[in-house]
Amino acid sequence: MSQCYSLYPCSDGAYLSIHRSASSLCKSLFRRTMMSMRRNVWIIFLALNMVSPVVYAGEWEKLITDIELYEDVIKLDASFADQDIKDAERESQKELFPVDEEEEDPTDSFDLSDTHVTIKVDGVPVRLNDVPLFEWFAPYIRDAAERNLISGYRDTHNRPTGEFGPADSVTIEQLAKMATLAARIDMYTCDNTIKNESVMGRWSERYIQCAENRKWAIFSEGTVDVTRPATRTDVVVTVLQAFGARISPRSGSVFNDVTTVTPYAAAIETAAGKGIIAGYSDELGNPTGLFGPEDSVNRAETAKIFSLGFQVYGN
Repeated sequence: MSQCYSLYPCSDGAYLSIHRSASSLCKSLFRRTMMSMRRNVWIIFLALNMVSPVVYAGEWEKLITDIELYEDVIKLDASFADQDIKDAERESQKELFPVDEEEEDPTDSFDLSDTHVTIKVDGVPVRLNDVPLFEWFAPYIRDAAERNLISGYRDTHNRPTGEFGPADSVTIEQLAKMATLAARIDMYTCDNTIKNESVMGRWSERYIQCAENRKWAIFSEGTVDVTRPATRTDVVVTVLQAFGARISPRSGSVFNDVTTVTPYAAAIETAAGKGIIAGYSDELGNPTGLFGPEDSVNRAETAKIFSLGFQVYGN
């Protein structure tokens, strides 16, 4: 049975009803309206011959009222039909809410978040404003973030600032944290003793403890300044040890500035052989043959080394 959405009173006490979904009059009430109009016509006809002018005038006024109401309903019905046609046209288009061509702004469909890497920090998406998607380091930073190795900077209230600082140096204590997380070490299983007393009370204390317990080369003696920038050698040897990589014998022939007497030369050459590092290149992209073992390493480069380490040595 159809349902009527709008009721319109007629002069004889009946109601006229509109079925909105079909854009037409409800048939039953439509017939009642027409019957009412026919009855009024007969009344007017008889009034012309039998009744007084006062009665005739009253019935004539009712008939005129019903006719006017009927015309209003017909107009409303036509309006509904036009609206349904427009709705059908919209639904047939790809967009649910289309706009006219002259009103469409080409920038409306351009999502600014698509231009920069977005990571999740504490379960909340954070857009890194200094990591554009077109930069070489973007995929490595995203990968490192997805593995929960990095999260970008935070303010004094521990809220993400939306900055990663790809060109900033990596400190020794930051390296310890990333390596511990990459190795999936449960920090509560690490020995509570610590050699490096300078880190006691620092945020990095537990990470340094674990690094010492694992006897990672840079941390094993307990004398390293954890606040200093890490060198390229520091990062390479720590990453390989975190992944438990097998170190190949050194040859001194991979890089011009890495000889058989260079500290941790075997780790550097092993990482190069696995494609984790490649040394410096000139402006044309050609290898210079130099690695720069004592050069500092930035956050973007460190993210790349860890990301490639995962690719080579797995999870």
